[in-house]
Amino acid sequence: MQILYVKYVRVHVCVGGASRETGLISARKICREFNLTPSVVCNLWKQFQDTGSIERKPGQGRPRATTATEDRYLSIIAMRNRDATAFQLSRDLYAATGTRVSRVTVSKRLHETGLFARRPAVCVPLTSTNRRVRLA
Repeated sequence: MQILYVKYVRVHVCVGGASRETGLISARKICREFNLTPSVVCNLWKQFQDTGSIERKPGQGRPRATTATEDRYLSIIAMRNRDATAFQLSRDLYAATGTRVSRVTVSKRLHETGLFARRPAVCVPLTSTNRRVRLA
């Protein structure tokens, strides 16, 4: 949905790919209609006048602490050393690349690659007979 503003606001509603103009609506009515505060409508109007759209600018937010290569390195050393903690992995990353990250960042990066912290199951080892039966 795109909202264009003048003294009164012209609203375009997109439904299923087709847009239709709903007519001129006051900013106050838009606030009530979409449950927005007047400052939001005012800021969107200013942004539309400056940029011509109300899309978010790319690159907003805090930059990532690690690169894609460092993320890949973290997942590789985590798979090689399954007993390593996130703190140990962050120290390994610092030693290898010089990038200092927290243990929370390490766990987030490992979660993104599908690795989660799990304790190994404690079980009785299989006997050779049971192993043969299981593999047969």
